[in-house]
This record gives sequence, structure tokens and C-alpha cells, in this order.
Amino acid sequence: MSWTLTAISAVGFVTVAVYAAVATLGWRHSDLRCGPEITVLHIAVGISALAYSIQLGFDSVAAQALWWKISFAASTAVPVLWLIFVAQYVSHSQWVTPGRVGLLAVEPLLVAFAVATNGSHGLVWAIPPGATAVAGSGLDAVLGPLYLAHIVLAYVAVGLGMGLIFLVGLRWSLVYWKQVAVLLVAPVPPFLTNLAFTAGVSPIPGVDLTPFVFTFTGVVLVLGLYYFDLLERVPIARRQALQAMGDGLVVLNSDRTVVDADDIARRVLDPAPEPGQPIERAFPDCSFDQLHGTTIADTNAFAYDVRVSELQDERSDEIGYAVALRDVTSRRRYEQRLEVANRVLRHNLRNDMNVVRGYADLVASGSTEETARAAESILNRTDDLLTVSDKARKVSKLDDSHARTPTTHDVTELVDSVVHQARRIYPDAAIRFDGAARAEAELTAAGALATAVEELLELLVSQADRDDLLVRVAVEADDDVVVRIESNGAGIPAVERETLAAGSETPLQHAEGLGLWLAYWCVIENGGTLDFADGPEWDDAAGVVADSAAEGDRSPVDATAQSTDGGRHADSTGADSGGASVVRLTFPRTAD
Repeated sequence: MSWTLTAISAVGFVTVAVYAAVATLGWRHSDLRCGPEITVLHIAVGISALAYSIQLGFDSVAAQALWWKISFAASTAVPVLWLIFVAQYVSHSQWVTPGRVGLLAVEPLLVAFAVATNGSHGLVWAIPPGATAVAGSGLDAVLGPLYLAHIVLAYVAVGLGMGLIFLVGLRWSLVYWKQVAVLLVAPVPPFLTNLAFTAGVSPIPGVDLTPFVFTFTGVVLVLGLYYFDLLERVPIARRQALQAMGDGLVVLNSDRTVVDADDIARRVLDPAPEPGQPIERAFPDCSFDQLHGTTIADTNAFAYDVRVSELQDERSDEIGYAVALRDVTSRRRYEQRLEVANRVLRHNLRNDMNVVRGYADLVASGSTEETARAAESILNRTDDLLTVSDKARKVSKLDDSHARTPTTHDVTELVDSVVHQARRIYPDAAIRFDGAARAEAELTAAGALATAVEELLELLVSQADRDDLLVRVAVEADDDVVVRIESNGAGIPAVERETLAAGSETPLQHAEGLGLWLAYWCVIENGGTLDFADGPEWDDAAGVVADSAAEGDRSPVDATAQSTDGGRHADSTGADSGGASVVRLTFPRTAD
């Protein structure tokens, strides 16, 4: 027994290289629909072709019979893999359940077992006594009933797959006619060569050319993948969706099943849309018919308008839908700021001007003592209005920075500068500062962080109702960078936190000013979160804080949980209606 590299074996090895290249391309595109199916299909055919090429180099009956068994056993899986590929292509991946795949795999496994034990029953093929083997030619065997039955089932599977492609092609009309033509032509050559071998009329007597001719199928599929957009299957969908100017894109077929989704859509939607799944999974709270025109928010509080466009072919036949997600975060945040600033300004201006008018009447007609009190009140109210005006100016200058690339900043250094300035502004308040080393965070607007700390310090100092006010500011660096501000004063009132948690100002629920809103907006622009806890226990003698607020007592106002169009927050007041004396600003830390 010897092995010789024959011409037909050499051709076979070349085809194996082609299969390896096609399988590699499918593996590299495994994230695309049909990519894994193409890979597995060509691995199976490649193994069959390799074994058959080795078989044709032997001049021994026993050696050729052994490698023929390996080749034929590997090829038995091809019809099933073809059907799975077709199901994925026609967007009916729901057909490919584990149970159905297992049922389809029964026949190839039984045939493979019969091939392995063929020597004891001869039902697959029989080699006549005295038969000889010649290198470069296959064995002259009599094909048995199991072989013929398997071939018939394989032909049925190939025909069924081609029929499905043809029917779907008619439904898709002219949009995908090139793709359909590619898939209808691809299996024809190996089908014909196998039929010729089974009938005993192979162009090369005794040689089954099917494993070699199947390279035509692989090459045609590659052309479909890169030239006719076979695996994407959405050329018209992409054109029309781009016209809709969507930042995220989900393409559906006419059954509202996901065909494709880009990276933005997968990041925004939870759960992420996957090919073969109904679109309702990605939008569990809204029916598809009501989806157009809604606004959703992702886990980073970025807002997206949803647009649904019907896709039509050249004959105006409906072929699917494009769901476009347009980033409107900047617009939504601007609208929220405008709404809050408008209501606060109107409320404070109306109330304070009524007070100013009343005291002006006292000045005009009152005694000297009343005139002095009225003048002081007028000054206080005027200062309040000027403060609100200044904060409104800061709000108007806020720049939406969520789309910027974050950069690394030393939070300890930033907060230390703010505390140093606050000590000069509030000389009657004792402000302590503890800063951790290397408290570096990823921020998109470092100046906004400084503004947030300034506003929170002002709120805690202005709400204080004791002379021995002590404020402690600490910067902690663990998994995240946390700026912790604590006060032994009255803290931030519940109504302020409730208004912030509601996401907007209402006639019956509004904050007294813009300070807390401004701090919140500055925090979320840096991708951070803002949460509160009720007062710590103070050891005034030692001048230190012992935090008694349990983790469960904290009530977050979390930017990742709020929709910018007036979304939802957890209740930031807890069971207590008093003030919150602990404020935490949390930001993502720079990776070491």
C-alpha cells in the first residue's frame, strides 16, 4: 500500500484551500447573519474533500475504503447545514430551534454510523470480490440502499431550500433578484455532478466530483457576500434609513422581525435587537404601531427620537421597515433647562416683585423704623433676584458635552480650588477638606464639576440654621471618584429634591431657585450621578463626621435613570420630609 500525489488529488487539495478561505471569511464575519452557517457548511465540505483527495492517492482497496468512509460521513451533514443556512437567509431563524436541529441531525448521524459499520452489513455500498484500486481513480463499488436513500433525502433538502429562496425572492420582488439568483445557481453544479456519479456517468469514471465542484458554490456565496450584499440583505433599507438621518438603525422584514441592527442601536436598546427576533423584544413598553414619534433614553440618559419608515421596492411592494434612532440629547436637555429656568424665573420674579412693591408702599407712607425694615427687605429681595439671574446666566451657558471624548482630571485639585474660594465667600462657616491622592476621573467638562460643587456648598450654607455651621468636603477614590459634601445644618430641603426627582418644575411643585438644578446638570454633563442621604452624626468637639446613613437610606438622583424629557427618578426624599445633609457626586474613575 502506497500513496501517490495524483493530479486529481492535487486538484482536491486546491479545493480544500478554497474551502478554508471561505470558512475563514465566514468566521471573520460571524457577527453578520449567515456568517456562522457559511463557516460550518464549508468546514464540513472541506473535510469531505480533504478525505476524498487523500483516498484518490492510494492504490489499496482497504485504504481507499477507509478514507471514503470519512469523506462520505462528513458529507452527510451538508444537506442539513444547507437548510439551516437557507432558514437564516430568508429571515426565519425561529425555525432553527435546538429540537428541530436535533431532529434533522438524526438522519446524518444514522448514516454516518451505518458507514462506520458498513463492513458488517454492506447497506451503504459493497465492493465486489477481487476488486482492485488504482491511484487517481475511485473504487468500483455497488451503491447500497442506505446510500441511495440518503442521496434522495439530500436532493429533497437541496430542492426544498432552493424552493424557499425562490418563493421569498418572488415576495421580495426586484430588490433582491441578484441575491436570489446567486443562491439558486450556487448549489446546481455540485447537485448535477453528484447525480452523474450516482447514475454512473461521471466525467471521470469512478470519481465523485461533488466535493471538488462544491468550490463553485463557495465562490458564488463569497460573491454574494461582498458584491451582492448577500449577508447584509438590506441595500435599499440602508439607503432609505440614511435618508431619514437616523443615528441608530434597526432593519426589519415585513413580519417585523429584526434583519439587522447597527452598533448604536444595540447599545441604546435593552435588550439589544438581534437578527431573527421580533422587534417587540427591544421595545417591551410600546407597541410597534405606536413606536413612531416616541422618545427613549439609554442607560447614560441620552435621548433618542424613534422614527419608523416603511421600506418599499420598485413596485411599491412593502418589504420591511427601518427603525431609526436619532440622538436628541442636546435638544432635550436644552428644553428641560429652558422649562425649569422659565418657571423658576416667573415664580421668583412675580413673588419677589410683589414683596418689593409692598415694601415700597411702606417706604412711601411708613415711619422711620418701618422704612428701615422695608428698605432692608427690598435689598434682600433684590439680591435674591440678582442671584437667580446670575444662575440663569450660568444655565444658559451650559454646553452639552455628552458627545465629547472624556479626558482625565484630578478631582481633588479641582475641588480643593473651589473649597479655597468658598472659605473666603463664607467666612462664618467652617469648611473642612480631605482629598484623596490620585483621584483622577474621566470628565467631559471639568469646569462644570467645579460649578456643581460651588452651587451645592452655597445651598448647604444658605440653608444652615445654626451659628456653628460645619461643612466637610471629601474626595474619595475607589472604584469611582466620589465627592462627598456633608453639613451639620438643615441640609437641602425635601421639596428641592422632590422637584429634581420629578424631572421638571410644576405649578404645585417647584424649587426656590436654580442652584440644585444647575448642580445636577453640571454633574450629568460629566457622566456622573448625584445622590443624597439624611444627616450624619456630628462630633462637634472633635470636628469630625461619623456617617450614620446606611446604604439603604441613600436616595439617588441618578443621571442614568432619568429620561431627559422628564423621566423617572427614585424618590430622593426617602421617608423623611426634612433636609438632606449629605450630598454625593460620583464620577467614573480613570483606569490605572
